[in-house]
Amino acid sequence: MFWFLLALIGAISQAIYSLSVKVLLKKIPPFLLAGYSFLAASLIFIPVLLFSGIPSPGPGLVPALAGTVIINTLATILFYRALSTTDISLCVPILAFTPVFLILTSFIMLGEIPSITGAAGILLVTAGAFLLTIRSGQSQSFSLRSPFRTFLYNPGIRSMLFVAFLYSISVNYDKEVVMNSSPIFASAITLFLLAIIFLLIAMATMTKSTPGAGDPEGPAPVVSGHPFLHSPFFLYGTVGMILVVEGISINSAYTMAIVPYVITIKRLSLFFSVLFGGLVLHEQQIRGRMAGAFIMILGAVVIGLGG
Repeated sequence: MFWFLLALIGAISQAIYSLSVKVLLKKIPPFLLAGYSFLAASLIFIPVLLFSGIPSPGPGLVPALAGTVIINTLATILFYRALSTTDISLCVPILAFTPVFLILTSFIMLGEIPSITGAAGILLVTAGAFLLTIRSGQSQSFSLRSPFRTFLYNPGIRSMLFVAFLYSISVNYDKEVVMNSSPIFASAITLFLLAIIFLLIAMATMTKSTPGAGDPEGPAPVVSGHPFLHSPFFLYGTVGMILVVEGISINSAYTMAIVPYVITIKRLSLFFSVLFGGLVLHEQQIRGRMAGAFIMILGAVVIGLGG
């Protein structure tokens, strides 16, 4: 059950990362934010990697690494686009569909099959995410059709649904990278390659009209307090550290449990994202969305007991 705790730590880290991106995208171009954050995370991994030792690469490392980097590049672009246009408490929970897609992709790619109990937990988590999109309140009555309308007409929701599908493929490559190297090395090399790609995209797409375009470090952070808190070094380093914690915990969990179980527990980040959306960003309809989040927790408990 130690994998469960590691995956839960990854879930909390993912929620904090999503919140940070949601806030910072108001002032920082998305490609710069992604590139420098990934670079900071990869550099933080270097001393950890030197201490733990560089593993001997397995024969499947290069193709798995290429697969996850390509897919995560597209997924990150869509993830940032969704966060910039839609409430975090509404769009992030759509990632709970990843475990459902994983039932198929993990079987095809890795031959992993969840137990009946595990599959029931996965479906509960997905049902909770579905309920999160049901709008109800003083001006709107409960309707089972509202989730379908949300999926059809909200571009952020559609983008995040595609991200969920992409993640259902990339996480299998992630596990292959881990199994052909080590959890720490896998995170370090993947984040470094993603950083290079996004920084190249940022340089290629940057124009004078883009916020922060004239500054390679991006615009001033949207935080207050000591001047150091306004520095790009602190900003990207903090986001990078969040990614480091997430990467180590999730990649370590991959070595102890099958991918659908680990990713389903990681999707508890959706519950924390709903909570942060209400407490920090003061988003609306949080009470209704929390109901779906609680069902997701029930699904996670089922997976924990059955896995």
